[in-house]
Amino acid sequence: MDRMRTKILAQLIGLVVVAPSTLVALFYSALGLLFAVDAIRSDEHVASAVLVLLCLFAGWFGIVALWRAYYLLAGGQRSFSRRFLWIGFGSGSLVSAALIAVVNGSLLFRALFFGWPMLAVIAFTVMLLRTDYRATSPEPGS
Repeated sequence: MDRMRTKILAQLIGLVVVAPSTLVALFYSALGLLFAVDAIRSDEHVASAVLVLLCLFAGWFGIVALWRAYYLLAGGQRSFSRRFLWIGFGSGSLVSAALIAVVNGSLLFRALFFGWPMLAVIAFTVMLLRTDYRATSPEPGS
């Protein structure tokens, strides 16, 4: 019964939180990438461009980790790379917090808009810690 509830909750979170977050990230990542390429080409705001590229990489690392956790929990997969998920969750959460802190607009809007993926991070973390999933051993050399 608990396993079925976890699958249903993971599917709901995937549909309501992870999928929309991914679509929004696709749109804004394209804009961020265009800004970074233009800034580097014109040799203006290069430091900002590098920061945007780092945030894009870290944010997408977090989104990929959310999708991996989703497939783990919704699909009944039994093992996962604990290190990848926790670093990905942390990376994505850090980017979300940074966007909440630096983007203009009301704090409520920023917290809801940029903090939305953090709901999935929190929920998936609780589900992963409560279930009997086992982490795969790290690959040699990684």
